[in-house]
Amino acid sequence: MFIKHQIMRFLRWGWVVSYAWIPVLWRPQSGTYLFLPINGAGLGHVSRALAVAKALRKQQPEARIVFLTTSIAVHLVYREGFVCHHVPPAALLGAGVGTVSWNRLFYRCVSDALTTHRPGTLVFDGSAPYLGLQRAIRRYRSLRYVWIKRGLYKASIDQRLMNKNVAMFDAVIAPSEFGVPALQRQPDERISMVAPIIGMDRQDLLSPSEVCARLRIDPGRPRVYVQLGAGNINGIAGVQAHVVRILRQQGYQVVVGQSPIALKPESSDEADREIVDYPNSRYFAGFDFAVLAAGYNSVCEAISLNLPAIFLPNQATQADDQTLRATLASEMGPCEVVAEFSEAVFLGAISKLLPRIKSGETFPLHESNGANEAAKLVSN
Repeated sequence: MFIKHQIMRFLRWGWVVSYAWIPVLWRPQSGTYLFLPINGAGLGHVSRALAVAKALRKQQPEARIVFLTTSIAVHLVYREGFVCHHVPPAALLGAGVGTVSWNRLFYRCVSDALTTHRPGTLVFDGSAPYLGLQRAIRRYRSLRYVWIKRGLYKASIDQRLMNKNVAMFDAVIAPSEFGVPALQRQPDERISMVAPIIGMDRQDLLSPSEVCARLRIDPGRPRVYVQLGAGNINGIAGVQAHVVRILRQQGYQVVVGQSPIALKPESSDEADREIVDYPNSRYFAGFDFAVLAAGYNSVCEAISLNLPAIFLPNQATQADDQTLRATLASEMGPCEVVAEFSEAVFLGAISKLLPRIKSGETFPLHESNGANEAAKLVSN
């Protein structure tokens, strides 16, 4: 078994480095950027990349910005005015396509995008670089490679492998988490910490009256927004239905946010309204509080947009430590954490949150958006 493992490691390494020495008759264009967010189940990486790309467009109106993503949210990228190429994620290609075949496809797609647009900088946003990207880095050496790498990885993640991955890039941008010191010392000088990256500013929020008018809900009754993720990693319909039923019994109007990339969206028959929009955070000012999954964007937007929340961390994520993120958030302002859902625990969280809201407790106002800092680092 050990010998077989070593042979497989050698073959993977050989494929990554093969042909890296061949000169490529190709030169990059310094004003062109290729953003490469890796998403299959949710919108976290592509949303963060879009926030940085939009900030970069404001800073450099003449910049040419192109996307290549595994997210099925291609239309959302086009909606923001960017060209977008798509690589189907491995999970959607069926059991007949293995890891090796998919990485070959991924490499070809990256290579085609590079030769077509000739970017001077490739900006990768993902948990770890796939072998197909590693091969591209080996071959297209005249590019500048930047990794936007959020933190709070689970303890099970191999940190030595993570450090080797960091070494492949010219620069690494680490968006900080609320509740974590933003300027903590990094072990590698290539890693630059920035403030949390937020895709929505407070001045862009709809007013409470606009939210009630658009969603046709009663402005005189309390309102709760529920968004537990896309459900592409694990089924959320059961918990979501339970949450909605409990809130309705407590007298709340409930609006459920459906993800625009949910593969098997299940309508919430008991909810007062459902919305499928992007970003749903524009509606946040219209709610008394929210019940949310604890992904990076959900937590950062709730805090920065001052929306009290009950967080239900997704325990099925491979690398993201949502429980820790939610716990840190609960120490900053009016939010509670339900790590293991049950009706009793959820009702207890509501009873703890309401006095915090009524007392006027708010999250601290954060003026800095890490998207602007990250855009400056991307453009070097």
